[in-house]
Amino acid sequence: MLLQKTLHMGQPLPDCKSRLANIHSYRRQFVMVTRATVTSSKTVDFSFRGPLGFQGHTVLLAVESNSPDEVAFESVGGNLDLMGIVDFAEVRPNCTEITLAVHYEIKNKFFAWLDRRLHFVDAFVNSELRSIRAHFEGIAAPYSEPASILPILETATA
Repeated sequence: MLLQKTLHMGQPLPDCKSRLANIHSYRRQFVMVTRATVTSSKTVDFSFRGPLGFQGHTVLLAVESNSPDEVAFESVGGNLDLMGIVDFAEVRPNCTEITLAVHYEIKNKFFAWLDRRLHFVDAFVNSELRSIRAHFEGIAAPYSEPASILPILETATA
């Protein structure tokens, strides 16, 4: 499945890139992440929990990119195959647009089927991006909104 997310940060581009590159400073802000360990300068061991006992795990490796304002990555292990790119663009002074594009495949057929119906990986990514943004914008506690795992069962709004 393909996910593309865009968020705006109230910081200049160089500051935004350097703060995001230092995962140790904000990894505790992640709500559903169980592990985010930088094992080398270009490798991250990453795990998260999902619905119905799903435990996502992957090892991410940085890939060379043609642009200094892009960070490309791909998985080299775990129960998720993924590749993606993070693009930074300065919209105006003190405002950086960050675009995350990820293509992923869950190796377990049951959880892959479940994700196609319930979009729990999408809900996970949205929740974690909100937490990161809240952290960088100065909100002390992680932003945790109940993830909409079963949108079909929610009350319809007019």
